[in-house]
Amino acid sequence: MNILWTVNLIPRPAAEALGISSDVLGGWVEAMAAQLVRFPELKLTVACKSDSGLDFDAEAQGVRYLSIPYGKGTDLASLTERCRDLIAKTRPDAIHIEGTEFLHAKAMLDAANGAGIPCVVSLQGILNGQYAYQCGLLELDDLLFSGSPANVFAALTLHLRKTRWYRPRMLPERELIAGASHILGRTTWDRAHAYAINPNASYYSCPRVLRRPFYETRWSLSGMRRHTLYVGNSYYALKGFHFLVEAMPQLLREYPDLTVYVAGHPPYGDKRSPVKKGYSAYLKKRIRDLGVGQRIVFTGTLSAEQVAERLSQVNAYVLTSVAENSPNTLGEAMLVGTPCISSYVGGAPDMARDGEEALFYRSNDPALLAWCVKRIFDDDALAERLSKNASARAALTHSADGNAERLMSVYREIVKEA
Repeated sequence: MNILWTVNLIPRPAAEALGISSDVLGGWVEAMAAQLVRFPELKLTVACKSDSGLDFDAEAQGVRYLSIPYGKGTDLASLTERCRDLIAKTRPDAIHIEGTEFLHAKAMLDAANGAGIPCVVSLQGILNGQYAYQCGLLELDDLLFSGSPANVFAALTLHLRKTRWYRPRMLPERELIAGASHILGRTTWDRAHAYAINPNASYYSCPRVLRRPFYETRWSLSGMRRHTLYVGNSYYALKGFHFLVEAMPQLLREYPDLTVYVAGHPPYGDKRSPVKKGYSAYLKKRIRDLGVGQRIVFTGTLSAEQVAERLSQVNAYVLTSVAENSPNTLGEAMLVGTPCISSYVGGAPDMARDGEEALFYRSNDPALLAWCVKRIFDDDALAERLSKNASARAALTHSADGNAERLMSVYREIVKEA
């Protein structure tokens, strides 16, 4: 069986083969590909979105990697032509379109439909489901009339990013989902949004295979540092880190040694275009106004091994997002057994039960978030119970063998139906 899989990045094995820097995101692509190549019946080709415009055809770890270059002014017509060329070159039995967020996904579906090749469309974050949350539930009118130039700048750029950059991408996504005969998801949330757009598509469920270090690392009371938290992303308002910042003064009253570790570099140190820095301006000012900057540590770029090690060393992991589908960082923390606190958003409630495998809070309620943190800090028995239950649940959800076989069964079914 010959499968062409389109993804939104260049996975690490391909990047290493090409001698370019790899993306720290999307490690699950590499993890699932490593499982799929173990099936002798399968020949896997991965077509990668290439933002640099790099054009390549490379082999790595039993997988062929091809490029879908993006350049200035890349449009649907040029991407569709590229996808037709990839189909002609690889002659797939089926196509797996991973993610609906970018224009090449729509182009690949159009090209596949024109060639009569069956497709399954995987849902990641759904733009049409997340549009209302792009400003992180921040009150833009309050920021606009706050009298602070930084807040006014933040409000204007957040609104501009939402309406001028984000909104135009929603129509191609709706057309893609509406035109799909087969949809692959993981949560009640993505199934609901897929059904809202296309009630006639066949829906399949297949969780992620995560990176190996998270299966091999374990959290323990004796190995963790008390009053420490880990957050996987603070880069966009959608990730809701500002609500943890709001909770920190309350926590610092009782735990003055509190340390919050945040994956990546400080967003306000970013040198990207001003339109993308509005949230950074707000976050920098809010951290300064609340006086909590000394208790926040940005870790820089971390490998999977380093993330797993960090998760094993903290008192708790916190998912602060105001919108999500099935966050991989929550799955990673659960696998390691780090006691987890999660906002009650999107598909997160499908991944863990409140009070059993994680503690949930409303995403824009800093007081409740602080209370959840306090519960874990003060109750080792609760922390150990959450750890044990989460690790067991995640081992089933993210079973490498089970999920690879599940995805293969989807491929077999759509090829058989074609």
